[in-house]
Amino acid sequence: MPRTLMPRATVEGLAVAQRRDAVFLPALAPFAAKDWPLVAVLPVLDINGTLASSLAARRAFGGSAPVAGIFASDPFLRVADLAVTLRAGGITEVVNYPTIQLFDGETAAALGSVGYRAESEFRLLLRLAEQGLSPIACAMSQDAAEQALRLGLRRVLLHQGLVAARRREWWAECAGHVAIEGGEALAWRAPSPAQSSRPSRRIRL
Repeated sequence: MPRTLMPRATVEGLAVAQRRDAVFLPALAPFAAKDWPLVAVLPVLDINGTLASSLAARRAFGGSAPVAGIFASDPFLRVADLAVTLRAGGITEVVNYPTIQLFDGETAAALGSVGYRAESEFRLLLRLAEQGLSPIACAMSQDAAEQALRLGLRRVLLHQGLVAARRREWWAECAGHVAIEGGEALAWRAPSPAQSSRPSRRIRL
C-alpha cells in the first residue's frame, strides 16, 4: 500500500503513525473541512505565516513530525527563513499543498502567464531541499508528475484534484508511470468532516 497523506489543521492527540502522514495546515482550522480545497487557494488567509507562527508557539516535534503543507506560490515567501522555522520546529518534510494546480481553464492560463504554475512550485521545493528539508511534490496531472520527476523530485503525491470520477483509474495509471521513472507515488486522502465540526468561519461567495 502506498503512503497516504491527509490534510490536518491540528495534529494534537494523533497517534504517531497518523501524525507522520498528516499534512499540517493550521491556517485551515477556522474553516469546515469540506471547504478546505477552496479556501486553501483563496486570498483569505496566510498559509505559510500561520504555519510558521504555529510551529514557533509549540514545542518542537521530536520524532514522527507531520509533513508541512506550504503554499509555494506565495510571492512573499522567504525560503531561507521558512526553512529555519521548519527545522527548529522539528519538521523534516514539506509538500507544495495547497497548490495552484487546483485552478484550471482561463484562471490557470492567467496564472501561468505570470509564472505561477506547477513547475515554479517544484523549483521552490528544490530550494527547500537545499536547506536540508525532504520535499514531496504534489502533482494533479501526469504532466505535472513528469515535470517533478524531470527536476529530480523522486516522491510525488498524486492528488486527484476535485474530479472524483477519475480517482482510482487516474491514480493507478500515474503511479505506474512514477514507478517506472524510479520515483515513489504517494496517495491523498480527503479530510474527514469531523476534523472541523464547529467551524468559526464560513465561506460566503
